[in-house]
Amino acid sequence: MVLPLAAASATAGITAAAYFSVVFLFLLFLLIVLIKTRHAFLIFVCFFSFILFFALYAVTDSQNVSLYQRGTYQFKAVIDSIPKIDGDRMSMVVKTPDSEKWAASYRIQSADEKDRLSYIEPGMACELTGSLEEPKHSTVSGTFDYNEYLYRQHIHWNYSVTSIQNCSDPANFKHKLLSLRKYIVSFTNDLLPPNSAGIVQALTVGDRFYVEEEVINAYQKLGVVHLLAISGLHIGILTAGLFYIMIRIGITREKAAIMLLLFLPLYVMLTGAAPSVLRAALMSGIYLAGSLVKWRVHSAGAVCLSYIFLLLFNPYYLFEAGFQLSFAVSFSLILSSSIFKRVKTFLGQLAMVSMIAQLGSLPVLLYHFQQFSMISIPMNMVLVPFYTFCVLPGAVAGVFLLSLSASAGRLFFSWFDFLISWTNKLITKIAEIDIFTIIIARPAPALLFLFTVTIILLLMAIEKRSFSQLMVTGGMCCAVLSLLFIYPRLSSEGEVDMIDIGQGDSMYVGAPHQRGHVLIDTGGTLSYLSEPWRQKQHPFSLGEKVLIPFLTAKGIKQLDALILTHADQDHIGEAETLLKHHKVKRLVIPKGFVSEPKDEKVLQAAREEGVPIEEVKRGDVLQIKDLQFHVLSPETPDPASKNNSSLVLWMKTGGMSWILTGDLEKEGEQEVMNVIPNIKADVLKVGHHGSKGSTGEEFIKQLQPKTAIISAGANNRYHHPHQEVLQILQRHSIRVLRTDQNGTIQYRYKNRVGTFSVYPPYDTSDITETN
Repeated sequence: MVLPLAAASATAGITAAAYFSVVFLFLLFLLIVLIKTRHAFLIFVCFFSFILFFALYAVTDSQNVSLYQRGTYQFKAVIDSIPKIDGDRMSMVVKTPDSEKWAASYRIQSADEKDRLSYIEPGMACELTGSLEEPKHSTVSGTFDYNEYLYRQHIHWNYSVTSIQNCSDPANFKHKLLSLRKYIVSFTNDLLPPNSAGIVQALTVGDRFYVEEEVINAYQKLGVVHLLAISGLHIGILTAGLFYIMIRIGITREKAAIMLLLFLPLYVMLTGAAPSVLRAALMSGIYLAGSLVKWRVHSAGAVCLSYIFLLLFNPYYLFEAGFQLSFAVSFSLILSSSIFKRVKTFLGQLAMVSMIAQLGSLPVLLYHFQQFSMISIPMNMVLVPFYTFCVLPGAVAGVFLLSLSASAGRLFFSWFDFLISWTNKLITKIAEIDIFTIIIARPAPALLFLFTVTIILLLMAIEKRSFSQLMVTGGMCCAVLSLLFIYPRLSSEGEVDMIDIGQGDSMYVGAPHQRGHVLIDTGGTLSYLSEPWRQKQHPFSLGEKVLIPFLTAKGIKQLDALILTHADQDHIGEAETLLKHHKVKRLVIPKGFVSEPKDEKVLQAAREEGVPIEEVKRGDVLQIKDLQFHVLSPETPDPASKNNSSLVLWMKTGGMSWILTGDLEKEGEQEVMNVIPNIKADVLKVGHHGSKGSTGEEFIKQLQPKTAIISAGANNRYHHPHQEVLQILQRHSIRVLRTDQNGTIQYRYKNRVGTFSVYPPYDTSDITETN
């Protein structure tokens, strides 16, 4: 009882230090403990644990600051991580002479230099020259926040390196272990087939860098990605196997336990010390230490001690998804062990364990990823034994065999690769069946807390084997889950978002009660043919890293329509990604969209996915559920200019009229004014990212907009928006909002009354306005 209460109070203490309102929940928790136990010692333990971890987080956070400022620095720094080389980019963590860590990156200049840099090892001290830049915050809701991720690792700067010279050999033991990890990764990359290499590295040294992105996404989607991480299952099999081998060769149990206690910290460092590895190693260490002193260790006590030790070591762990998932599943399984122990058959136990693990992890999955798979339980029932008895032992044994004999190891891995290849293909195909995936908008904290409580009550009812309680709590759980699903549909708030996707355009329009989801353009990065050595293992995709997370966080499984204004790459570059991920119900393009052969690729992708294509021209009205768009242009495509063939839309939403101009230039603007002389708009989406060739003064005089929105990339090579355009807007007293300066521009409205804001929500007092 003491350890679980201490762990719960530690959680409350850290959370309250970050979000003070949690103090009131802790006081309620303390009151419940007092009423239930009336035990002064337990109240003292709770209060002491709360104060200790509250103070620990406050002190840790106050000291998490940098001694440096933006600028250029040159000195000898230690490479503090395994350098990752992907195409022509090298990334690593470096430690300064005063032990501050920076996230460093370097652009490789040639294939020969790439070969030379591959020999850089963790722990080497190198003379580095480069400049410091602040890591970028997430500027699109639902996407990964790189700044926050680095901050919780006590890293405050991106170090853009321009020179790497005079590297000396590593001396630190920790770095030598990292060098061994790097060697194993290189060794397996050189000798194993690509499909096997990534999986083997993930299972032996915890490195998933070389696992294909498509495969990781499929495992993630089906709720079995834990199989590709070193966790309790892996540590348990490894320690049990080593313990058995040592006993069989004549080592006493006590000596075997001591040797394993010495081995576990080394293995943790070798595998990257992820939270799941730390938890599993700590729990194993506690069991082994208990066996040495003849102390019977209960599973609940071991997991609580591990939890408390890890938070003492680093209170920031509490906010990491991996830490939360690892302990949520562990607590659920340990506290519910009596449930599946009553089941006599292996298949029944496996089903029960999978169900309990799914229930325990569900609140965390919904908060961080906003989705779960309905077939996660049967997938775990099949894949957990398969990985436990085939893949994991095969990976470990294969690497050991490969180190003894390259020919024998390659022969073994030819069969192993066949097995892995077909497994990955099957999992990828199943993950593509969208009907199995449930997407729920990021839940409000109160609803998520209520859902967690109902899951706990459901597990308690299963444990008590009370049919009446099971029916009630099961009904409550389903009701809250249904509420989480329909809650966004109850909202009368509508929105328009100019998404910050760099140098390009992408606008989302959502109707109240989710009665219409439309994306206008997708953004996209210009790609050039490059030398093979420059090609990346993990090329950045705006669709997968920005647009799909943005939509998923809103609970949007499919767009009702994707509208493409014209066929420039910075407007349609991610359309194929959205189509292939089944995110589009209907594709809308302007008349004359295809002006050259490469423009046909998007339409071909839509046909392959069975997405209807609708071609529109001036005078058409697009009715997409509760959203309506009037097409102002083009009447006929301009063969001399893609930009002037842009689809120009006018819409009325949130009590304001909007004109969305694509990349329309001044000639196109004049043509629209000639045909529609009385056109007005409250909000102008400035054409062509604010280039000099668009947004003429006559157009502004005619529209009389109050607000102008410009989508442009920070520090873009075209210097958009042009000063001349900004001066025109300024002369007419038009408020300007820019994605390159403000991030995503948001307009939220209810009952025709709305407000502009930006994301992330910095000080927005100078740009918010109610209409």
